[in-house]
Amino acid sequence: MRTSFAIGIDVGGTRIAAGLVERKGRVVKDARTPTPTNGPFGIVDTIIEAVEHMSEGVHPSDIAGIGIGLPAQIDFLKQSVEFCTNLPLAGVDVRSLVLSRVRHEVTIDNDGNLAANGEYRFGAAKGARDFIMLTLGTGVGGGLFLDGEPYRGSRGMGGEVGHMVVQMDGPPCPCGGKGHLESYLGRPAIAARGVKLAGTAKGRAVLDEAAGDISQVNAEAVIKAALKGDEAAREILLEGGEVLGRALVGLVNLLNPRLIVIGGGIGEACGFLVERAAEVMQAEALAGRRDATFTQGELGNDAGILGAAALAFDEHDSREAIHR
Repeated sequence: MRTSFAIGIDVGGTRIAAGLVERKGRVVKDARTPTPTNGPFGIVDTIIEAVEHMSEGVHPSDIAGIGIGLPAQIDFLKQSVEFCTNLPLAGVDVRSLVLSRVRHEVTIDNDGNLAANGEYRFGAAKGARDFIMLTLGTGVGGGLFLDGEPYRGSRGMGGEVGHMVVQMDGPPCPCGGKGHLESYLGRPAIAARGVKLAGTAKGRAVLDEAAGDISQVNAEAVIKAALKGDEAAREILLEGGEVLGRALVGLVNLLNPRLIVIGGGIGEACGFLVERAAEVMQAEALAGRRDATFTQGELGNDAGILGAAALAFDEHDSREAIHR
């Protein structure tokens, strides 16, 4: 039976977004709520509440299923959360917990994979069979599409571009490693550099964005100061752009994509950071690969919702094909 809607859930480090989505990608209804800080079951309860809200007034038979994007390493074949850096979800059977309380099939995937899926189906990467997407936000996520298919690797955990090592013995990453891309471009990394800057004479603009309280300096304070023209704040983000560019040199040399899509709150706010990354990549990549096009995601905060819903439609349609 061809269903009309799917529910997409995008769980982030700071907020959980949900949408009721039609097959052609129109978000009929959506909602956003802060990500709970009271542990894994608070997060699961919020997901379930979002599903209930999205499904109000819709006949159950019209909903294909639920797709959930998590900022975690997902064994896609087992549908299990293997590791989660920024939320307490490692080892939590999120799929089963949600499935036990809703009336629809549930599929989980990494949030970066689903943002890429959303842009591929409905946004900036539509028609691009080989592309890389990076999402710059609380962490650094991303997804790979190769020959028109998402690349997940042998266990479904491929595509963790945020945890590529970009500097030996570099700064610590929230995952426990060192020198990862996320060590430079995730919100905590930018905030740490902002705090250090705010304690110096050059940090007045960043400190002002935090109302003069150094304990309130965060990534947004750095970004706002940079966008207002403060050179010291801007330099923090430009250095992040150089690191991103060098990471992309390796990815472009290895995969030869047609397109590089940058999304996430930081990626969308800081166009100059993306421009610096493009300059570095185009200067240092091997010949024949430098023409990869850079673009910002078109779907904004809806990319994860739409990608999760598209996954739910695909899983539903696969089940239906098997049963015919």
